[in-house]
Amino acid sequence: MALLTAVSPLPAAQPSLGWLVAGFILLVAGLASLTMGMRRGGPLKGPEVHRALSYAIVYGLCAASFSRVLQPALLGGERSPWLLALGDVIFVTLGLFVWVMVVAERLPLAAYGFRRVQAGRLLLTLLMGLGAAVVYSLQPWSTLWRTEVPWNADTVVFAMLFAGIGSALPEEMLFRGYLMTALNGRARQWARVALPALAFTALRAVRFLPGPDLRPVEWMGYIFGVALPLGLWWGLMRELAGGAIWPGLISHFLLELGPILVGKSPALP
Repeated sequence: MALLTAVSPLPAAQPSLGWLVAGFILLVAGLASLTMGMRRGGPLKGPEVHRALSYAIVYGLCAASFSRVLQPALLGGERSPWLLALGDVIFVTLGLFVWVMVVAERLPLAAYGFRRVQAGRLLLTLLMGLGAAVVYSLQPWSTLWRTEVPWNADTVVFAMLFAGIGSALPEEMLFRGYLMTALNGRARQWARVALPALAFTALRAVRFLPGPDLRPVEWMGYIFGVALPLGLWWGLMRELAGGAIWPGLISHFLLELGPILVGKSPALP
């Protein structure tokens, strides 16, 4: 989810738990289909574009379903212990999704962007990531700095899990990691950045569909003013970091953490 600081949320409607069931069914069915096909065909020789997109689609549909259930907590409208605990379980599940993908694909971690970065490149891309965090989440972090925001252990755990393994880790691994690596040698450099960014934007568009909590105009502003620019920016950072996703992962985490701690709309892609 992302930093929708540009979006003013309306009162959230109570979501149907049917979305929760749908999310888990999609997750199990999608992973079963992809991993069983993997066992029949044996280990991959390298990243494949169609498999990277398949994982991204399954993740996107699951995340969109789960977001409907957790919307009150994500938008700060409800922070009941049961909803926060449910969110913790869902975020861990999304983290396990990419773990299963790594085990099934049997590719080196470098294929997902976990590789060393030269000191100069690391400094440059970390500064770029910090700049994105300042542009899109300065207000929530300023609120945290200036005032005493009412939170408890449940809220902090919810925010940390959401920002880390419920959003930043799977999305950076899927889009700036696996998909961009799969496009190496198959597309020009600009396409390696643009195509994953468009796929990432499509995921965010489905995850935050217009409705009672998000007007169509606000939705369009979020898609083209937040999701797409950040998708392109993080892709550029990955290229400048020599294929590593560490700087983008840190930037993504910071963008998510501030707003969710203060109860703002997830203003990040």
